[in-house]
Amino acid sequence: MPKESTYSQAEFPAVLKWQALAFMRTEWPYIFEEEDKFLIETYEPKFNPVHFVITEGDILISYAAIVRTTLEHAGHIYQVCGFGNMFTFPPHRGEGHGHRLLRMATEMIRQSEVDLGILYCNTKMESFYASQGWLITGSPTRFGNPREYEDGDELRMMIFVSDIGKQNQTDFEKLPVYVDWTW
Repeated sequence: MPKESTYSQAEFPAVLKWQALAFMRTEWPYIFEEEDKFLIETYEPKFNPVHFVITEGDILISYAAIVRTTLEHAGHIYQVCGFGNMFTFPPHRGEGHGHRLLRMATEMIRQSEVDLGILYCNTKMESFYASQGWLITGSPTRFGNPREYEDGDELRMMIFVSDIGKQNQTDFEKLPVYVDWTW
């Protein structure tokens, strides 16, 4: 029976990390360009990643992670959990593993002391994430700052956790969100 586990960065077993990185290199090669060509972590330790896995022994079946960061938007600085790098290896798709990890990670975000949860995905995944309460936010995501930026093309979905996050939800519907990277 596959097992669910959650690991801090320091506890994340190398055998699972290398399987996650191998999948990421194949599925999302654009992550591994230029100075990031030889990444050895799914996320930089400075973002305090929490890794969610489903395994059978040492075999990684499904993976996702959350990272902690801040976001300045519409005059406020928000504490954010970014959710990303979610995948299930092809032989195990359709067995509910992704839903289990999404539920685990979403619950951890909701229980944390952040203002927002943010994820970026392909539009085909909207209903998958919406099943756990993630909402599409209509304003564009832009890479860079208000003076110099590139428009992102991924769908941004969010959950609003704290009172300040909930009170300012409409700002995320109306005003562009500027980020350096999508986790």
